[in-house]
Amino acid sequence: MAMSAPLRTLEEEVTCSICLHYLRDPVTIDCGHVFCQSCTTVIRPVSGGCLVCPLCKKPFKKENMRPVWPLASLVESIGRLKVDKGFKQQSKMTQQQQDTKLCERHQEKLYYYCEKDGKLLCVMCRESWEHRSHKAILVEKAAQPLRKKILSHLSTLRKDRDKIQEFQKKGEADIKAILKTLRDQKKDIMAEFEKSHQFLKDREQHLLDQLAKLEQEATEDGEKYKAKGSAELERLALVISKLESKAQQPAAEFMQDTKNFVNRYPRKKFWFGKAIDQVVKKRTEELSEKLLFLQQDLREFQGKLLRDLEYQRVSVTLDSRSVSRYLQLSDNGKCVTYSSLYQNMYPYPQQFDCEPGVLGSNSFTGGKVYWEVEVERDSWSEDEVEQGEEEEEEEEEEEEEEEEEEEEEEEEEEGEYDNWETDEDEESEEEEEEEVGEEEEVQESCMVGVAQDSMKRKGELSLRPEDGVWALRLSSGGIWANTHPEAKLCPLLRPRRIGIALDYEGGTVTFTNAVSQELIYTFSTTFTRRLVPFLWLRWPGTRLLLRP
Repeated sequence: MAMSAPLRTLEEEVTCSICLHYLRDPVTIDCGHVFCQSCTTVIRPVSGGCLVCPLCKKPFKKENMRPVWPLASLVESIGRLKVDKGFKQQSKMTQQQQDTKLCERHQEKLYYYCEKDGKLLCVMCRESWEHRSHKAILVEKAAQPLRKKILSHLSTLRKDRDKIQEFQKKGEADIKAILKTLRDQKKDIMAEFEKSHQFLKDREQHLLDQLAKLEQEATEDGEKYKAKGSAELERLALVISKLESKAQQPAAEFMQDTKNFVNRYPRKKFWFGKAIDQVVKKRTEELSEKLLFLQQDLREFQGKLLRDLEYQRVSVTLDSRSVSRYLQLSDNGKCVTYSSLYQNMYPYPQQFDCEPGVLGSNSFTGGKVYWEVEVERDSWSEDEVEQGEEEEEEEEEEEEEEEEEEEEEEEEEEGEYDNWETDEDEESEEEEEEEVGEEEEVQESCMVGVAQDSMKRKGELSLRPEDGVWALRLSSGGIWANTHPEAKLCPLLRPRRIGIALDYEGGTVTFTNAVSQELIYTFSTTFTRRLVPFLWLRWPGTRLLLRP
């Protein structure tokens, strides 16, 4: 802090030349110089063992030192004066210290830098006993290497800042680009679905118009049919009434007019026209075929959207520790084959013992995943040929039956038919066939789906959803969902490859024909435990392969 000249001169008079602070317990030595009593203890004797004054270098004796009480009182007064003046000029001196860094002890400008202590020094500090033996250099010279180092580091930081700004600018541009792409995709999706909705609405209206037109034509044909039938019934009622009246006449009256009486009321060929016009019937059948194709295409379209847009395709393998000893597992864990022989191998605790089942090594506790199971049979192609021949025979039989019905409608009189089978006989035969079919299906079939990894694996199992299994059962006779009771399914095409789509959070397991994309069946529930793929095979000559 800056001070007036008289006060500064007086302050210098009461400053110890050794510690450069105000005198504390001042004492005087033989030469008359005054020092702090504590500072005199640091004066070391020179050669000869005598003490010398630090200022004038004259020898003195320690026992001759005397206290200077008036000087101690003066030091106290100067301190109080300095404090009072300091309070008055505090704001001004503070600003001045901020503008020019001064020595806190001597209020002098700092010119030097002590390398040993790392402190800034004024001229008086440098000449003090504390720093006299240290190396002190000018502040500007000491600051140059550090300034260069800081400037170099500052240059590096600026380059880093520029790089970060460049990366940030590029990142923001990428974010804007991806957001624009997503917004454009959103618009495209909405536009495409809007077009699809409009297209489907137009097709729906077109089909409804065709149905309405056919319904109107069928109604008109029905009214004509009823009108013609009513007219024919009225004619017959009139003839019957006349003949009944004639038959009730007395004999004398009856015999008066018998000549050609029957010929006057001959039995005419009754009108038995077709209720529905052939054109209407044919168009209705054609529309029914179109509706079947429409249902197939829509189900395939739904299955394709379900698989490609929402689900993640995963590669599934089978767990060799869970495989039943009735099954043979391939080395890559992708294929399982049924064997009627019980494999004698080391049993694992998690292995199926009675049921020919196996679990997947993949487990799922969330997300939407999709995989496929292919069913391969040694005689699959022969079955297809037989099925094709059966379908052709059924079509031929249907055509023959239609021709016979038309011929029967054209006959004038009703014929007699023998050896008709009763409904009871047909029902009994159907029941026998169903019983035999069910026995064969239970013996030779396979199941594909998902199961809880904690499902029961010992003993005979029911393998139902309430037991933690959601699956389809396939056999040569058809497809069933493993509900209780089993629900028979009727897909348009017999699937060779089954697509399994698991939505854990949504609580659904959807099965599709992986080739035609047709939806087959969907289980809906709430999943709370870990799920794994599940296969069950009791079908000789059949293999189950996981895809991909």
